[in-house]
Amino acid sequence: MNSLGFFFSCFNEKKAVEYSLSQLVVYYPNSPIYLVSDGGIDFSYLKKYYSNLETKLDEDTMSATFKITDKNWKEETHQKSIKKAVNAVLRRLEQAILYCSTDYILMMDPDTLIRGTLNIPTNVKLLGSRINKNFPQEIKDILSNINGAKVIDCWGATPAIFEVNTFLKSLEKIKKNQEIIDLFINEFYAIYAHDVLIPLMFALVGEEETFNPDIVECNRNIYWESSNKPLVHQFKKFYEDK
Repeated sequence: MNSLGFFFSCFNEKKAVEYSLSQLVVYYPNSPIYLVSDGGIDFSYLKKYYSNLETKLDEDTMSATFKITDKNWKEETHQKSIKKAVNAVLRRLEQAILYCSTDYILMMDPDTLIRGTLNIPTNVKLLGSRINKNFPQEIKDILSNINGAKVIDCWGATPAIFEVNTFLKSLEKIKKNQEIIDLFINEFYAIYAHDVLIPLMFALVGEEETFNPDIVECNRNIYWESSNKPLVHQFKKFYEDK
């Protein structure tokens, strides 16, 4: 059986984070969890409740991206914000991998609810919803010109379950050629988004996202509560403004 760790990215969604964690440990009581607050609440108080939890309060890298659109992303200030956010995600994931020391990582946000044991098929490198299609041709051209990469046109890796060794292989490739991230950022405005960045990371080393049948999304399936899917996305019942 593959071991599974959890990377939790959040901001100030206090009730949602607390509830999501409380449900996660019902099914994974001994799995390591690495939680990063992106300039929001210091969640270190939760460590007294969960012995397998590590938390970090990091700088805010996402607020600046809220001003970015598919019309203005090539402006210099936005390019810098996108790159900063991308590098923060990669750095935090590397730290999570070191802490968790597991075969796989589930990358989740406060709107992720785990309500059952998750399935990881043998030899699958990346699991996601594959809900989005049609990457810009420029992104495909970049991938086609990188040795060992695979051209992809479908993505949606959130919540993403990925194999650690393959991710690290891709990360090493990026560290050796920082221009890769610059090329992506120059051709697509949402590279900083997890569901875009992670599939591209795996495409760099020839792997494509695999559809995860465990996922159900609240906004796309009105019957999500009665479904037997163990991985719920877009669950915002405990968000403060709800």
